[in-house]
Amino acid sequence: MNKIFKGITKLSIISMMISPISCFALNKTETIYSNLNSDGVVKNTTINVGLTNLDKGDVIDYSKLSDIENVNGYEKFSKDSDKLIWKSKGKDIYYKGKLNNDLPITVSTKYYLDGKEMKLSEMNGKSGNVKLVFNFKNNSYDYNYHMYTPFVVTTVSMIDSKNNSNVEVSNGKVINTGNKNVLTAISAPGLYESTNIDELAGMDKVTISYNTTKFSMSEVYFVITPKLLDDVDISNISKVSNISSSLNTLSNGVIELQNGSKAIVDGENTLYNGLVELNNGINSALVGSDKIYQGLVQVNEGVAKFNSLSTLVDTLYSTYNENSILLNNINTGVTKEQLENGIADATQKKTALETQLTQVNGGIAALEQIDEEVITDEQKAQLETLKGQKAQLEAGIAQYAAGISNAQTNLASLPLAAAKISGANEVIIKVLCGVLGVSDPSLISEEAINNFKLQINTLTGGIGELTNGAKELNEGMNKLSEGSNKLVEGQQKLSEGNQKLLDGITKLNNEGISKLNEYGNKISNYSNKVETLINLSKNYKGFSSDNVNKTIFIYKLSK
Repeated sequence: MNKIFKGITKLSIISMMISPISCFALNKTETIYSNLNSDGVVKNTTINVGLTNLDKGDVIDYSKLSDIENVNGYEKFSKDSDKLIWKSKGKDIYYKGKLNNDLPITVSTKYYLDGKEMKLSEMNGKSGNVKLVFNFKNNSYDYNYHMYTPFVVTTVSMIDSKNNSNVEVSNGKVINTGNKNVLTAISAPGLYESTNIDELAGMDKVTISYNTTKFSMSEVYFVITPKLLDDVDISNISKVSNISSSLNTLSNGVIELQNGSKAIVDGENTLYNGLVELNNGINSALVGSDKIYQGLVQVNEGVAKFNSLSTLVDTLYSTYNENSILLNNINTGVTKEQLENGIADATQKKTALETQLTQVNGGIAALEQIDEEVITDEQKAQLETLKGQKAQLEAGIAQYAAGISNAQTNLASLPLAAAKISGANEVIIKVLCGVLGVSDPSLISEEAINNFKLQINTLTGGIGELTNGAKELNEGMNKLSEGSNKLVEGQQKLSEGNQKLLDGITKLNNEGISKLNEYGNKISNYSNKVETLINLSKNYKGFSSDNVNKTIFIYKLSK
């Protein structure tokens, strides 16, 4: 039972580091431990559940587990179907149970030595180039959204440096500590199928390769969670969709404007060559110019929404820089140094209590050796006092030991927190690449973002000038209808001006609006899919029940 309790405590600390816990509401975490055969087939699964932030009295919980057992206390419960009622003492409750449901992620494995596929047992003790391939299949498909729940799989292993070299891993990183090669890799099975983003192809597989002089399989763990996307703010993503809709409206308006301007030019040429239809031509031109002006007024209102796109880009870039600073703080050891100092201080205080306990035990032993017939009442009272002090000292030592253990677990969990921040930055970079229309993340910079915003400002100014020009044209057409005696001279100038207007609109549409609209549609497509994935992540309520705040799956691959 102690071994199980330690495992639950370790996973609880990891969960608290990843996601803050409310101080005033029941919090429920579940950890699913599965042992896999070397081929990835599940041998057995144990599910541990933790309830924290509990008040005293009846606590209502829900669970699909069978054979439920309280593993760290003596609280009793009653069960009615999936409903549990715990008799809480105000302390955290941890329990375990069984469930026959299929796991959301399945693993298949392949092993190669010098390019030849083998069974793992056939490779033991041999030398050559080793390749381990782990394929992940997402079984959580949502038929309403036609997308997969976005599970993230972190592969973790340590390969010793004595017999192995040139260790590499796909979708991850290898850190050589001298005696060991520590590797982590991130996978997201089903994400490519859900988004059709080419950059995500291959995120359902991890390949580890290295050279060995004497092969021995290292331990491999797969840590899986559906919740790394659930805290993402989707308000800005929704704005992107609105901007894309405005861009489509703007593009259609400019096309109509271009067609209308061309019609005006053709009509004015006909009018210039045929004075017989003078009045009809002028009236048609007047009506057409009024429609152009009114249309441009509406387009100009839509263009103002481009400022939201600039705000989105600034927000994403700022968030990326803040995450990078936080990640750097973790990697440079600020948090690590604080935890190590706390461990040293607690160890010193625990040692002092142990010294006092030794002294108290000596006093108790001396008093207990006095014969019952000669021991005084004062000595008996002193013996009881020492026994009380002993109980207090032992409790204090136990508390310090638990605190040291928790701090050591936090220290070991720092790489997982860093992986989460790094994963969030990867998502931000992909969105920024889509907004800026670049495929290489290294091209994203403050200068590139400023250039993008400058293009939007230029476009906004151009539409405003175009609106003012259309207004002047409309006023000119009114004057033209009032004074036909200046028809030839005025009509010729008007035709020339409209031809320039048409050329300008055509150039604006071909070189600016159409491309910007294409980018907007691409951004909208990505943002809609990301928003759906975030909602799927938020809607995941647990494996063993529907009221879980945090779920973690841990698979261990047999050697």
